[in-house]
Amino acid sequence: FENAYALAMRARDADRLGIRRIGDLAPHAGKMTVGGDYEFFSRPEWRAIREVYGLRFASERSMDSSLMYQAAAAGDVDVISAFSTDGRIAALDLRVLEDDRGAIPPYDAVVLASGRLAREHPEAIEALRRLARTIDAPAMRAANLAVDEQGRAPAEVARAMLEDLERAAAGGSAR
Repeated sequence: FENAYALAMRARDADRLGIRRIGDLAPHAGKMTVGGDYEFFSRPEWRAIREVYGLRFASERSMDSSLMYQAAAAGDVDVISAFSTDGRIAALDLRVLEDDRGAIPPYDAVVLASGRLAREHPEAIEALRRLARTIDAPAMRAANLAVDEQGRAPAEVARAMLEDLERAAAGGSAR
């Protein structure tokens, strides 16, 4: 999975306007407000999105990242700079728009382990290696939602995710 910047909007508005990809925003952007966290509009990702897609929004609103999602859900802004694995995307029925021209660089999750762990517990390294490319963005969003919104302990959510992955690998169905 990754946790990259992404553009997201209310799913019902995206459906009504026929927007699935960032490129689909171009004919509508001039009448829309985009919200972003305090640093987003000064980041290279925003410059790349504007240049690659030629987007010019009617207005840009900087806001606290904890308020962005609610602002989108309430219709205070039309589009937001979301984090691609944020649980609020699913909770608030937002749609992540496909970056069909690759303007946003990937921010793939990586695992860092010490040499000491590798020496003393090679089984841990092997277990981590087996997880590579097994958790997609929707699964990570669900896990983040379980922790952030439902108040479940991260260890409990991770354990349930691992059990689901083991069941799926064994040919069973995930929950």
